[in-house]
Amino acid sequence: MPEIKENSDSEKVPTIEEIDDSIIKVVFVISKATWKKLGEIALDRETSRSDLVREAIKQYIEKLEKPEEQNPKIPDRALNKILKECTKADGGFEIDGEDGFVAKMKAKGYKLKDLTPQQWERVKEKLQIGLDGYLFKPSLEEFAEKFEDLEPSEEQYEWLSTDTSEESEESEEE
Repeated sequence: MPEIKENSDSEKVPTIEEIDDSIIKVVFVISKATWKKLGEIALDRETSRSDLVREAIKQYIEKLEKPEEQNPKIPDRALNKILKECTKADGGFEIDGEDGFVAKMKAKGYKLKDLTPQQWERVKEKLQIGLDGYLFKPSLEEFAEKFEDLEPSEEQYEWLSTDTSEESEESEEE
């Protein structure tokens, strides 16, 4: 029978084993630096290292179980190929024209809204390079309109129509 611990009010507090009899003990090895960092985070959150590890594992498993994360609508390999093909030899990024990002995405039937958050971050970096490389920069509204056929999400459209170069400069200065 599982051990029952009593608190100061003499109420019985069930052990973890009583709550879930399918719990198993797991032993693994981590670096001292990670152990120390876990301790600092645990103190800040007023919890235990074990709770942090359990929470992290649970979140990781939930992330893996999300179908859109496991099977993105746009395969990473295909997106990486498009990004590579649109990257110029001088480091620029081609957005317009028949060899540009918009045309290549449209030809494949890909939509911006179908990008995973990680894919969108990679695309944003390239689009920023492309925007900064225009000889005659379009207005932000014109820039965002270039992507309408690719059906960006509201958040993506907002990013496309917002001056992001100031954010980039601020983060470089920090």
